[in-house]
Amino acid sequence: MTGYWRLVSVSLRTAPAQVLGWALAVCALVASSASAIGDKYTEQASRDAYAASYVGTQSSAALQGRGYNLETLGGILANELGYLTLIMLPLIGLHLAIRFTRSVEDTGRLDILTAGPVHRLAPAAAGLTAAALTAVLTFLLSAAALVALGYPVAGSLRYAGGLGALMLAFTGIGALVAQCCRDARTSHVLAIACWMVSYLARAVVDARGADLTWVNPESWLAEIRPFAAQPPLWPWLAIAATAAVTFTAAGVVATRRDQGAGLIPPRPGPAAAPSWMTKPLHVLIRLTRGVCLGWTVGGSLFAFSFGYLTKQISALSAISGATRNENIDATLSLFVQMNALLAAAAAIQLTQWLATEETSGRVGYALASPVSRRRWWGASASLVTAWSLILLICMGVCTGLGLAAGFGDASYLDDGVPATLAYTPAVLLLAVTALALQSVNPRAVTVTWLAVGWGIVVCLRADMLDLPEWARRLSPLHWVGAVPRDDWDRPAALAMTLLALALTAAAVLAFQRRDLRAG
Repeated sequence: MTGYWRLVSVSLRTAPAQVLGWALAVCALVASSASAIGDKYTEQASRDAYAASYVGTQSSAALQGRGYNLETLGGILANELGYLTLIMLPLIGLHLAIRFTRSVEDTGRLDILTAGPVHRLAPAAAGLTAAALTAVLTFLLSAAALVALGYPVAGSLRYAGGLGALMLAFTGIGALVAQCCRDARTSHVLAIACWMVSYLARAVVDARGADLTWVNPESWLAEIRPFAAQPPLWPWLAIAATAAVTFTAAGVVATRRDQGAGLIPPRPGPAAAPSWMTKPLHVLIRLTRGVCLGWTVGGSLFAFSFGYLTKQISALSAISGATRNENIDATLSLFVQMNALLAAAAAIQLTQWLATEETSGRVGYALASPVSRRRWWGASASLVTAWSLILLICMGVCTGLGLAAGFGDASYLDDGVPATLAYTPAVLLLAVTALALQSVNPRAVTVTWLAVGWGIVVCLRADMLDLPEWARRLSPLHWVGAVPRDDWDRPAALAMTLLALALTAAAVLAFQRRDLRAG
């Protein structure tokens, strides 16, 4: 395939942090969790007690998948990491597939690379090779870490292989989505929607104990049963078949479509703009309404689903002797924090879109008209913060609706909104941080995703990893407290609000003083 190896080399040289960084992050998570679990469950009696607490319940399966071989250290590790691996690995695979294929095409770099003798399939194949390399490194690094920590060699290899295989399966799905869509932004929205449908479908199946695990890729990681005496073979075959089909389909589409186009044709816009679209805020609303509505619908479904499952999930805490109110509040505090993190993620993605508008030169065209930089930045900031708050409110309402439906008691309807809105200062701080970084350098917005990722770790696994207080406080959500289980920390909320205002002022000054990246 002419030009394949040269394009692979270009992909690896231009984004080494993407290829190696994600693998190291997953390995660090696996190694730290494995070490903590090994120190906590040193005796077989403690492992048996852990396994006994899950007998006859599917309460936690909705979040972390079904648990197998819970009387072993490896089984406990796989069960406890289910929260994060079922979220992180698919999203990493989807992101890398789009990053190394469609994003390269959007920036125009592919036009330069294909100016020479290059096979038509080489760019897509090279990009997917770079993305798949992350899955391979995840397998190798995680397996080495588990073996070094004293876990069984065969089980360590199978578990680490399952992590890499799940990432690879969603890399294939992301590759197919990237070839079907016309740009990276649409590809990310559709890919995240596919993952969310898969995650929620698995949650329902696992919570109800239905025998449908063969249908969904998200169920296959648990079904590998890496630390079982006789693990099944079919999950590996299912993952391999999914990867083969999606990679092949992506290659077929790549060879048949025009460069810069997609299988899904774009909807043509009106020939002339309406009279009301004369202000920057109106233009930005018009351009981002599809993405924002997608986030709102997806986030609302996520919030309703887990609000509905709260009754079943909270049953696990009841086994340990917690009272009913403590049990429900502890479960609800987990879900409303995830609501806040989703709202922050939506704000960051919108900010990345605004950064793309600048690097493509379109912001320069807008500022060539009688529009000041301060006005443009104000419109952008208003759009990002308003949509993140709208999403937060919608998820709070849907959480309350889910609680009411799950418990069959309308009194729970009012529980979702206050608990979710308690995290408004944290969401605003993360959104303004992304906007401030964009004001300094459009490419720096990506750094904000680290705060969201760390927030997920602190929310889901701070206790298991025995994180020190200073590490927990690196997440703004931790400043607020675990509402409604804990009281809302008003001084911390006020401090975050003041910090967000200060960052806003600094961001406006930075955007006014620097040169545009293009246009």
